[in-house]
Amino acid sequence: MLMINRLVSVRVACLSLLAAALLYGHALRAAALLPGTAGVSGAVTAEQPFTAAQVYAWNRDRNILYMVYSGKGQYRARNLLPGAYEIWAEKGELRSEHHWLRLEAGGDVRIDHLLAPAPDFPLTLKDSRKGGPQFGGRPAPDAKFASYDEMYPDEPGRSTAEKTCMRCHGQSFLPAQRRPKEEWAVLIDVMLSAPPGPDAKNVPIGSVSVAERAVLADYLTRNFGPDSPSRVLLIDTAYPLDEDLLSRGMFVEYLLPQLPGLDMLRRSDNQVGKHRTHRPYLDGLGNIWASNGLIGLTKLDPRTGQFSHHPFGTDARNPAVDMYGKKKGDPASIWQYIFPHDITVDASHSIWWAEFQGQHIGRLDPATGKMERFPMDPEGKVVDEAGVVGNARGHTPRVDSRQNVWFTVIRGNKIGKWDRATQQIKLWEIPSEHSFPYGMQITPDDRIWFAELRACNIGLFDPRTEKFKEYKSPSAPCAINRLAADSRGTIWYSVFSSGKLGRLDPQTGKMTEYDITPFTKLSVSAPYGIVADQSDRVWFGDGGLGGALIRFDPTLGKFDYFPTPRQGDNPGLDLTSDGAIVYTTRSSNQAAIGLFYPDVDKMTGLGAFR
Repeated sequence: MLMINRLVSVRVACLSLLAAALLYGHALRAAALLPGTAGVSGAVTAEQPFTAAQVYAWNRDRNILYMVYSGKGQYRARNLLPGAYEIWAEKGELRSEHHWLRLEAGGDVRIDHLLAPAPDFPLTLKDSRKGGPQFGGRPAPDAKFASYDEMYPDEPGRSTAEKTCMRCHGQSFLPAQRRPKEEWAVLIDVMLSAPPGPDAKNVPIGSVSVAERAVLADYLTRNFGPDSPSRVLLIDTAYPLDEDLLSRGMFVEYLLPQLPGLDMLRRSDNQVGKHRTHRPYLDGLGNIWASNGLIGLTKLDPRTGQFSHHPFGTDARNPAVDMYGKKKGDPASIWQYIFPHDITVDASHSIWWAEFQGQHIGRLDPATGKMERFPMDPEGKVVDEAGVVGNARGHTPRVDSRQNVWFTVIRGNKIGKWDRATQQIKLWEIPSEHSFPYGMQITPDDRIWFAELRACNIGLFDPRTEKFKEYKSPSAPCAINRLAADSRGTIWYSVFSSGKLGRLDPQTGKMTEYDITPFTKLSVSAPYGIVADQSDRVWFGDGGLGGALIRFDPTLGKFDYFPTPRQGDNPGLDLTSDGAIVYTTRSSNQAAIGLFYPDVDKMTGLGAFR
């Protein structure tokens, strides 16, 4: 620990509903604890004024991290599972003492927190000046702060870096790399999925030619080479906080075991045996499933905090070059491992996944543990954007009303269908070349909508006519990764590269895009996973300022910002019947599956039902 922890005695007080309401100024809003749970509340004070302090309650028995915001100097956390707890408060560089105690079912405990300057706590550090998975990793001790133009001089190569590297990885990624030119050249080719040489194909990210890649390699070497000074991009802005709104909610993160020796300030990558939660999905039985790096599938029962895992292992038939460009024989290569990118659940509660590395669509029957895999390109004829034959890589699967499983083939430019009746797979070529089909949404009329990451389109496929239609984003060229549909059939999408939320009216084809961070001119927003709630408000994850769930009300044209407990990005979201947002923390080396209850008083139980 970087803070002094002290075992404290606390007075357990069974607060009446009236007292709880008075404590928070939310008369008639306070709700009784759910059966078998506990609560904690109190005051947060400091010598200087503050808004919306974060109060953490870490269940050490079950490894569950709860977080609430204070309102008018008071806080409350409800419906905590019993166990041994470490509880503290934070606001910027201020910390309280860490209190240790045990919460039993039915207990409602009061703990007050005094904020004062104190060392950082690595688990919850969210200061862009100090690095982290969303801010370029761990900065060197002698790192200097640099403005955008200081970090990225306006020289040949900057515009290419902006439309390629920064489009997918953000503005804080490159300064932490500091590589020689040979490595930059290889990485550029791997990321653009195009081999070097005069015969290389241009990729449609505004068409990055071989000559432009050479200029980009020179630019990156000049500014981020091995001998470049250690620098941190200065991000001098923050989300506006609505304290009243924030203090009503509660975050719950179910933390997975961590590999020994991992640096909490570095961005998570795929490693053998390491948890790296990616896409969560509800199974209809109260559980949350997630794709989990090279492990396979993970199930969480949020009623108990219990995880169970279904490992995929390896497949010797995989292509001999892994997703990072490392070849078979390289000790660092993970070519043989199966990596599921996204998942879905069918009506029988079976879990389906699409393999980014492994070239199959898979199904797990949770009742029996039986797994089946179906080759997405059985004849090995799919050609990827680099001209490699047999290198199909799957991305997002979804189920239609007839329980057919549709999926995107991000490397290979296809959408596919596993037919329930025949158990055969059919593929269709997307009109835009090398579009990189990413997220998928199937509307109740069984039309297939998908995001085209590189082509900057929203795609539509009608299974009845087998015809495509594509809608070009007003932000083109851009990168669109995820999309969702509301109850009216409106399509909402995340423009990851431009920090915008998009709206597509299927009836008229009109596209409207909203600036997610109008409070700053910095391009800091990076929207990702997206879902529409029961009131047709749109929620999405945003990792640009360290991590937040953001809500957009189309009626009011208003964004609300809910910063998450820890740094991380949220590539996929789901929604429970009581309005909780389900998310993962992919970029954090401390993997987790999380839920955010916008109004904790509306919790009806601990299970996650659709």
